[in-house]
Amino acid sequence: QASHVMVDDTFTKKFCGSSGVPGSTLLHLRDTFETRHPRHERSATAASFRWENWHVGGGQYSMLRTPCASYFSPDADDNSNLFEDLTDMITEFGQRQLGMNAVTPPWMSCYVDGHEQRLHTDSTHGPWAFVLSLTPDDCVTALEDGGGDTLIMNPSVLDYWRGYDGFAREEGDLFQSVRPQMGRIIAFDPRLPHGVRQVRGPRHMSRGRLVIHGWFSEPTPFFYGGLAVSNNPEEGGEALEEAAASVLDGALSVAMGSISSLGRLTGCLSARVTVCGKTGKVTGVDALCDTLVVDPDDFQGIIGYTENDEPITEDARADVLLALHGALSSAKFPVPLSGTNDTEITVPFIFE
Repeated sequence: QASHVMVDDTFTKKFCGSSGVPGSTLLHLRDTFETRHPRHERSATAASFRWENWHVGGGQYSMLRTPCASYFSPDADDNSNLFEDLTDMITEFGQRQLGMNAVTPPWMSCYVDGHEQRLHTDSTHGPWAFVLSLTPDDCVTALEDGGGDTLIMNPSVLDYWRGYDGFAREEGDLFQSVRPQMGRIIAFDPRLPHGVRQVRGPRHMSRGRLVIHGWFSEPTPFFYGGLAVSNNPEEGGEALEEAAASVLDGALSVAMGSISSLGRLTGCLSARVTVCGKTGKVTGVDALCDTLVVDPDDFQGIIGYTENDEPITEDARADVLLALHGALSSAKFPVPLSGTNDTEITVPFIFE
């Protein structure tokens, strides 16, 4: 099954920033915000005025927003490494979970009473969008009637008539709704119509929906573990990773040769290839994220019939997944001279 949305509530446990303490960077980000916008004080500093009231398109987008790079800049308070830690955490998530090697300059947005994002798409920025929440649980609870939820249209709606069954549908059947829980990161396919449900209730910034958001880009294979350069500083780590990359390139060449004759797909697939540290053999190939859909201009539908006159439907997506799995599973990687740590290789595939 294709998966166009990834919701991760363990982000702060797996990606800690320079402190190495789970959750500390996100708490520091939130504390910096609350220091500048205290709930019960009227005082203000220059840092309190770093926001744009972004209301465009007749209400298409309505929120307060600011670039994270300037809001958490080193010259502001005690934030010498805060922005760097933030981008490092998000980038590492993209590398290990999606096979994306870069992140666009992130924004921070705050939604109070009346703010919203109406449905839109923005796939030109990158194959994956993300939203990271800095909204405390008590503030989430105060958001009325699901206000502040990220709404993402279910892919089936975009191919509505193919699977139409005549049953009534409500919003929950047509959209996935994700609450902005503190520390939760959402990564999703920005080709899908998405938005933010209008916030009702809180009017003070400190009580609103506060999120950091942007896009992942630059799909590139990422090595983590035994074959990574960082894990082999004393035995020619760069040469070892280059040798592993050469093996990977060979496997991908085999896969591409098989795929070229199959039906066309669009979307992004990221696979995790697990390599045994002792033998160099591949012990697992798993899909981390998968937004592949058949190109509607190339869909063949029924391509034949069985002996029992049952229709055989083309499944280009399954054929591509099978070809990739077969090619990656048969690869044989080099073995590090020291240590027996397994390697995880995140391999992204972009189909256009």
